[in-house]
Amino acid sequence: MKNVSHLEKPFMLKPCSKKELSHLFQISPLLLRSWLKAIQPDLGEPVGGLFSVNQVEFMIGAYGIPGKIVNEVV
Repeated sequence: MKNVSHLEKPFMLKPCSKKELSHLFQISPLLLRSWLKAIQPDLGEPVGGLFSVNQVEFMIGAYGIPGKIVNEVV
């Protein structure tokens, strides 16, 4: 038997609103707001209410890949 880890749900990297980001990271909008405040100087402002792909990549680098890690025994 072999242990295999994989993401529960894959996600697509695209421009996202704050609502989409909180859903993607599976966190509350309040927690997302504190996360964004912590990295604001490096992240910059959203344009037209959407964070760019580069900004979303930066958030993933700072807080990890969204989704739950699932361990399976194969």
